[in-house]
Parts: sequence; structure tokens; C-alpha cells
Amino acid sequence: MGIDSYNPTVRARLKNAPKTRVLNLKESALHRIPEDLSALTMLKHLDVSINYLTQIPSFIGSMSQLKELNLARNQLEALPTEIGSLPCLEVLKVSQNKLTDLPDLSKCVLLKTVEASENHFTAFPLGVCHSPRLETCIFTDNRIERFPDEIHSLRAISLILNKNRLLSLNTANLLRCERLRAVNVDDNQLNHDEIEQFVANAPREIRISFNGNVAPKHTADLQEMGNDSSKSKSVTSNARKLIGQSGPSTSTVNKHLEMASKSRVLQLKGTGLKKIPDEVEQLAGVLRNLELSENKIREIPLFIGLFTQLKQLHLSNNCLENLPDEIGSMKKLEILNLGGNKIKNLPDTIAGCTDLRTIDVSSNSFSEFPISIIACLQLDILNLNGNQIETLPDEVSKLQVIELSLSQNRLKTLNSLNLSKAHRLRTLRVDENCLEKTEFARDLLESSTVSVITYDGNRFQLKDFQDLPGYDAYQERFTATKRKI
Repeated sequence: MGIDSYNPTVRARLKNAPKTRVLNLKESALHRIPEDLSALTMLKHLDVSINYLTQIPSFIGSMSQLKELNLARNQLEALPTEIGSLPCLEVLKVSQNKLTDLPDLSKCVLLKTVEASENHFTAFPLGVCHSPRLETCIFTDNRIERFPDEIHSLRAISLILNKNRLLSLNTANLLRCERLRAVNVDDNQLNHDEIEQFVANAPREIRISFNGNVAPKHTADLQEMGNDSSKSKSVTSNARKLIGQSGPSTSTVNKHLEMASKSRVLQLKGTGLKKIPDEVEQLAGVLRNLELSENKIREIPLFIGLFTQLKQLHLSNNCLENLPDEIGSMKKLEILNLGGNKIKNLPDTIAGCTDLRTIDVSSNSFSEFPISIIACLQLDILNLNGNQIETLPDEVSKLQVIELSLSQNRLKTLNSLNLSKAHRLRTLRVDENCLEKTEFARDLLESSTVSVITYDGNRFQLKDFQDLPGYDAYQERFTATKRKI
């Protein structure tokens, strides 16, 4: 595919790259690397993040001047061995792909940072262990269970493996890492003995964060190790400089609970909670707004169904994988914010939330459109951005929302015939999907109530959209809407 086959923005950046030695093709709806890149051997910075790439061509190895390579948020399952031959590479970003291993990076003699969060690693990749100048190594949210014996060769200063499945730290070898100064193993499956062994034997200049592994009382015990002067190998809480906290204290929670009984708003955002405190149940008949975002909560207790007066429930950026059926008992709920979790579906009982106006389930793990939402008859706004949805079901014709956001999914079809029958729909956002122009059928453009469609980053250009049958009718509705604003 030649340069003229890409959209104008991609073409312009490809032509300009030889002069700037920088190429930014982020969010360009690419399904493969343009062949024209093979001639850009003098590039220093290449960003092809947030696309639909499934492989990286071997000619990447010819870019001997490359300093930063950003491949994040694609669909890569493997990287070519040639990446390990980039002598000037300093930063490698491959987060949010499907990688299970990395190539040997020992010849990347200037490599300082590797970011590989949210992939499919089950074993720590040996490929990073021999990079001589590595400083930061990030493998958050993978499935790694233990460190290999070769970990002793790692040159990293900071090692981050929170949200994995670590059962062992391989302390004997990990502590042989000469430059290691910070270790983050929050939210793993490490037991008390495993952490205690590391804390007791680590040099004092190494900081370790291990929240979300052992019970709070054990965490306190570990932090207090070394207060007895006879334990010369142990480390005091001050000398250790343990990173982070094990969660809010009981007094802090009680203070918020007391305030909430008067204000009817409970604010526990970003307090390090791993579960919703049992004491919250006491406010079931009082609360109107419950804010629990940016914590580490893994499940919602069944007593949530008792909050029959609640109007807003905020649980974004936690670790939730599902919702209890009891959620449907909150008859007065108007706003439900669940963005940034790992939820794959919604319970059928959500239809019981008869006053629900806004649902935000962006950046979750939906692979199918949640049909249960169809029954929410008062719903105005539905945000499903950043999931993995590929198709829309026929039931979408009964959707009652005014605004539907499906950007950054994997949509290949809009099911326009049925979507056009959603009689309240006014705004449709489908940026950064895999849609062809033909998915925007005449029924949707000419006969529907939709007046605003955003579609950047799909498999067609603006001019293609403007040439579609029914575009003039859509443009009239769009213009009328803008005039009202």
C-alpha cells in the first residue's frame, strides 16, 4: 500500500518525517505499518499507538537512530526480534497489547524504559534482564506468577509489577540486582512470609510497596519490623520508607461516615479502599451520593440493594469484574459511573433502576453490547467508549438513549437499519473503530433522528462520508443542532 492510499493526515506526516525525524501516527486507524516507513531509517521517534496493528514488520530493525518507539494500545501478540537490534533505543512502550514475551533486548545498550502493562505475560520476560542501562521496568496488570532466577541480571532501578499474580519474589536472586532501588508489587498474591523475607534482607536503600497482598495487621507488623534493637537484619518503618498506605484508617472512615449522615454524601474517593466498609450499610436509608472512585475495590456487597434513596453511585477506576443483581433495587438511581474497571456484562436486574439517566461503563472489558441496558427506559446517556465491542445487536432499535458513545471499540458494523429506529438518539460517537463508510446507511443518515455523528479514525475519509446517500439530510439536522447551541 503506497503513501497515497492513506488519509491526508497520514500522508502529510509521512512526507514530513524525513525532515523532522519524528513520525506520529497515533490514532490513525492503521491496521498495518505503512511500507513507506521502511525508507525512514533515520527516524528518532516513532509513535503508532492506539491503532489496530497485529504485527510489526522486520524492517523496524533498520531504524538504527530510533530513540523512542511507542506501540501501545494495539493488538500485537508478538514483537519481531529485530527490535532487539536497535542500538539507540531509549524508550519502548508496548502497553495494552496481547504480548506474552519480549525479544532479547541486550543489544539495546541505551534502553532506559520498558512499559509493558496490560498484556498477557505469565512469566517475567528474560529479554529485559540483560539491558545494561535499563532504569524503569513496568509490567503492571499482567499475569506474572514469579521472577525467574535470571532476574539477578536485571539492571533496572525501578521495578513495577503491581496487579499481577505473583506468588514468589525469588528474594535470593532479586536482591542480587545491583542497581535496584524501588519495587512495587501491590495487589499480587504474596503471603506474609514471602514479603517478610524480602523486607528483612533488603538493603535499606531499597523501597518496597506491597499493599493488597497480606492482611492489614500483617502489613503493620512488617512496617514495624526492626523496632526491636536485637533484630539487626530487620528494617524500621522510617528506614524502609515503605511506599503507600494499606488503606484509610478506621478513624478516617468513621469521620466520613459521620459527615455523610448529615450531608447525605459519602466521599471516599482515592482512599485506598480494597472493599466497601461494612459500616457504610448503616447509611442505606440516608445517602443520596456515594463516591468510591479510584480505589482497589473488587466487589460490591449485596447490601448495596438497600440504598433505595441513592441517586448517584461512583465506582470508576476500581477492580470490579461484575455487579450484583441487587443493583436493580436502587429505584432512584440516576447516575451510575463504572468506568475504568474490568466488567464484561451488566445484570438483567439493572432494568429495576427505573430513574437511571446516565451510565458510564467506558474502559471496561465488554466484548458484546450489554442488551440489558435496553430496558432502561429513562436513560439519556450511555458511554461504552474503550471496550472491545464488534457489533450492535438488533435490539439496539429499542434503545432509549439520547447520546450513545462507542468510540475506541472494535466495531465492524453499526447495524444501521436497527440503530436508525432508536427514536430518541441524537448523538452517536463511533471514533476509532473499524468501520467502513458503507456502515453509515441511508436509513441512518436520511431517516433517523441522529443529528451529530463523530467518526474520526475509521476506515474512510471525510470526503467519503460526505458522498454517502442521505448525507445532505443529515447535514441539515447537524446544522440545525449547531444553531440551537
